[in-house]
Amino acid sequence: MQNTKCALNVLTTVTALALAACGGGSGDDATSPTPAPAPAPAITVQGSAPAVSGDPLAVVFVPQTETSTRAVLQSIAHNAFPAQFQKATEGGAYTQLGIDANSLITLNAGKVVDIAGTGEFAIGRWTDGSSSIGSLNINQGAHYAVGKPLKLLQDTTLQPDLSIGPKLSCKAIASTAPTAISGNFAPGKLNAATATLALAGPTLQTVSLDVSIGTDSHVMANISGTILNGVFQSNGVLHHVQVVGSSQSSPYLLVGFAMPTPSSGDVTGIVVLKCQ
Repeated sequence: MQNTKCALNVLTTVTALALAACGGGSGDDATSPTPAPAPAPAITVQGSAPAVSGDPLAVVFVPQTETSTRAVLQSIAHNAFPAQFQKATEGGAYTQLGIDANSLITLNAGKVVDIAGTGEFAIGRWTDGSSSIGSLNINQGAHYAVGKPLKLLQDTTLQPDLSIGPKLSCKAIASTAPTAISGNFAPGKLNAATATLALAGPTLQTVSLDVSIGTDSHVMANISGTILNGVFQSNGVLHHVQVVGSSQSSPYLLVGFAMPTPSSGDVTGIVVLKCQ
């Protein structure tokens, strides 16, 4: 009988120790599970700029699918995009562009970089992700610019005269990093850009671009004799042009481009020039 009592005491002690080791016996001792880390955001933004207010808006978009000789459906330079379809983050990075609900261009995942702007314009580059028109590796870019259309330059009372009248000199103040369409080279640099804008007409008389990328240093492209609203091919360069801002005497010129380089192939980008 004494042996039986001893056995029961041992069993009771072992059971109590096991329950304590497992956290059993009291709900207050249970350890809460470690919460899972929050998923990384689908879109990350590097930099910030004021969002552009106004309706409609001017939009320039240079997709990673166009070349210096061929525009595509998403090659855009237009001054009447409804504001409701141009979506930006709180930091002023545009992630959706479009003229109507059936033709939206959307960044689904990736990065928005090279962001700059004044409230009169905003620029940026989509990279390292995917959009509604395809994927982009870390070296590629889909470049955008959004701005307030300059209404005065569209005033029908201005009489065309290409030989006389005031001219404005334009210098680069912001740009996205030029990217090779192939995606085989790291993003490059816009070294310089200048332009001449003739108010009589009005016309864009000249644009000069100086780009470096890969082993190509100071590749020059020159554009001459074009209008201020649209996508055109001239002198071997596909260019997108819009004029934005609030002052006819000192507007901003938005120029998107796809230009050839000797070793890096076709390269795209956007530059904003201040004219005065």
